[in-house]
Amino acid sequence: MSVSLRTMLAACLGGVGLAFTVGTAVLLHAEAGDRMQRLIGDQLHQHADQVADKLDRGMFERYRDLLVATSLDSVRSAGASRDSRRAVLQRLKDTYPDYAWIGFIEPNGILQVATDRVLEGMDVNARGWWKQGLAGPYVGDVHDAIVLGKLLYANRAEPPRFVDLASPVHAEDGTLLGVIAAHLSWDWAAEVERSVLGQVDKARHVEAMILAGDDTVILGPKALIGQRVGAVSAAVAGSATIRTWPDGADYLTSTAATKGYRSYPGLAWKVVLREPVTLALAPVRDMRNRVIAWGAAGSLLAVLIGYLLAGWISAPLRAMARAVGGAGATGARPALAATGHYAEIDTLSEVMRAYLDEIRDGERRLKDSLDEKTILLHEIHHRVKNNLQVIYGLMMVEARRLPKEDRGRARMEAVARRITSMGRLHEQLYMSGDFSRIDLGEHLLHLCEALSDLRPSEAVTLRVEAGPATCSLELALPLGLIANELVMNSLKHAFPEGRGGTVTVVLRDGPDELLMEVGDDGVGCAGGLPTGGIGTTLVNGLVRQIGGTLSFVTDRGCIARVSVPKARQAVPAMPQTLAA
Repeated sequence: MSVSLRTMLAACLGGVGLAFTVGTAVLLHAEAGDRMQRLIGDQLHQHADQVADKLDRGMFERYRDLLVATSLDSVRSAGASRDSRRAVLQRLKDTYPDYAWIGFIEPNGILQVATDRVLEGMDVNARGWWKQGLAGPYVGDVHDAIVLGKLLYANRAEPPRFVDLASPVHAEDGTLLGVIAAHLSWDWAAEVERSVLGQVDKARHVEAMILAGDDTVILGPKALIGQRVGAVSAAVAGSATIRTWPDGADYLTSTAATKGYRSYPGLAWKVVLREPVTLALAPVRDMRNRVIAWGAAGSLLAVLIGYLLAGWISAPLRAMARAVGGAGATGARPALAATGHYAEIDTLSEVMRAYLDEIRDGERRLKDSLDEKTILLHEIHHRVKNNLQVIYGLMMVEARRLPKEDRGRARMEAVARRITSMGRLHEQLYMSGDFSRIDLGEHLLHLCEALSDLRPSEAVTLRVEAGPATCSLELALPLGLIANELVMNSLKHAFPEGRGGTVTVVLRDGPDELLMEVGDDGVGCAGGLPTGGIGTTLVNGLVRQIGGTLSFVTDRGCIARVSVPKARQAVPAMPQTLAA
């Protein structure tokens, strides 16, 4: 039973509105929600990257401070006094207050001078950073400082945490004078963290952590300090995803690894930023709820509008149907009067009247154009063939004027044969009805028939084993030239001193590749074609041009095998070596 357009359009508009609402809600949950999550996550990850970058750059600056200090004459001079060395170290600490302590240790492990004279004269041979600093520039990971913390931070309840830096000091002659060591206060990292997170809205409750190389939390919420959260950080490295943390809550989590900076090698720290999922994805939920509410109201409105609109749209269509039905019995052109409802109906009426006439005119023009282009293309191939034949004749006339032993004559004859090979292709296209494809097997057969006159003796046979293999002119032309060069090479070099034998040209059209072989049972060609000649250069250039491969089998005689993949790209223009 047919349904009226009014009913169908009303139902469709109402259904579309409902489907749009449901689809939008699903899309927001599955797509828009994911995109917003990625957007929020990307913002989180950018902040993590900023913290990691600032950590690397800050450590590089401190690392560079020590290297610069070791290069100062007032430190590395063998006659430098304790006061001059202490003054350098003190200026460095005063310039950057986050240095908790800097000292100069003699090669015997005795602390010679230090900032604020703290621990001067102390034996530090048991300190790990001292031993590392003897070997070269050293940066140690974060650790608690119990003894030094009591001296430097007497009023601090919790022991301070330091990052160790050390670098050897060498005199100009390379003698080891000692080691400059420094303890960088870990409070510096907290300042870096606050400087970046100050850009984030406080309502988002973003928390930051710094993890050591073994994924132990070395900066962050007190409840997590000292805990290993490797499973969480490793799972989200380089991205922002939802993860369940040890406290059982879900957080949108992002990790950025420090990578070092310039000469500073880095300590494999990780910066982890997390935000509660309920806060991070609140905008997604709010947007989805608003879309559902507005979509439901829009669906009800669409049903009413659709019912009224359908009646107005269908009226002229029903009038057109009556006009077409009345004209169908006589076959006359229907009289479709303008209804005045909307412009599209008037346009449809005119288009329907002109449609069949335009089809008839278009078919006639297309046929005339196709016939004209076919004739033109046919004439082009014919003229190209004739012009190549004229060029061939002129070259042969000029070649015969030269002595037979003249190398120029042999080269002109070789180029003339190449031109003849190209002319045969155009002649074959001229004789065929398909100008886009050519039978390569037939072309090779005609080519070898022409080359048979160049056999060194009647004892040499030229045989072609080529079935039908159609390809484009752009591929047939270089393959024909390759076959011409390989056959000529066999006829010229394989049968010296009247020796007999067979030159065989084989063409196989496989499912994946087009394979052409030119072989002989002559004296052989170990190592391939003779090098340095124009023919060799031309063959290698043409093989590369068509995207093929060239290989040789020299067990018995010489077989040159050219393979062209069926999926190769269109070949470019002919190489310059053809005219050489």
